[in-house]
Amino acid sequence: MKTRDRILVTSLELFNLCGEPNVTTIDIANEMDISPGNLYYHFRNKDEIISELFQTFEADILEVLESPTEPGLDMMDYWMYVQLIFEKMWQYRFLYRDPITILERNDRLQKKFNRILDRKRAAARGVLLMMREETLIQIRDDDLERLATNMLITATYWLNYQHLRNLGSQRGDCDLETGIYQVFSHISPYLPAAGQEMLAAVADTYLGAGDSALE
Repeated sequence: MKTRDRILVTSLELFNLCGEPNVTTIDIANEMDISPGNLYYHFRNKDEIISELFQTFEADILEVLESPTEPGLDMMDYWMYVQLIFEKMWQYRFLYRDPITILERNDRLQKKFNRILDRKRAAARGVLLMMREETLIQIRDDDLERLATNMLITATYWLNYQHLRNLGSQRGDCDLETGIYQVFSHISPYLPAAGQEMLAAVADTYLGAGDSALE
C-alpha cells in the first residue's frame, strides 16, 4: 500500500477510535512509524486528510442512498437497506461523533454534509412512498413528511447517542442493529396489523428481542 493510502487508512482508524479532535498529525505519523515530514509531504495538515476521507465517504454514502425501486419489497428488504446506510456511517463514524467540531472549520464540508443530509431525507421519503404504494404503511402526506425528518434525525445522531451512553466501554457495531430498530420504530404506528407482525419478526431476527432494544 502506498504511503498516502496508509496515511488515510491510519487516520480513519485513529479518528474513529479516539475522536478526530484528540488525534494530531504527529499521532498519525507515530502510529505509522514514519516521520512527520513524510506525512506532510502527502498532506499539509490534518484538515487535508479529513477532506480526502470525506470525499471517499461522500461517494460511498451517496451510492448506498440510492433508494430501492423494485416492486414487491418486504420489511426485511427495507431493513437491509437501512442497515447498509448505518454500516457506511459506522465506517466513517468520526464524522458523526464530532460533526460540529469538524464542519465549523470547513465551509465546503458543511455544504457537502448538508447535501448528504438532504439526500438521506429524500431517500427516507422515497422509501416511505414505496411502502405506502405497496400498502405496507397507511399514512397521510403531511405525516409522511414529518416521519421522513424524524427518521433522518434518529439515523444521524444515533452513533453520537451511543457514544455518549457507552463512554469508556468497548461496545462495537452491535449497537447498529438497535439504531436501525429505532428508525423503524418511527414507522411502527403507521403499520397495519400484518405490518406490525412483519416488523416484529424482522426485529426478532436481528435483535433477538424486539421491544427490549428500546430500553
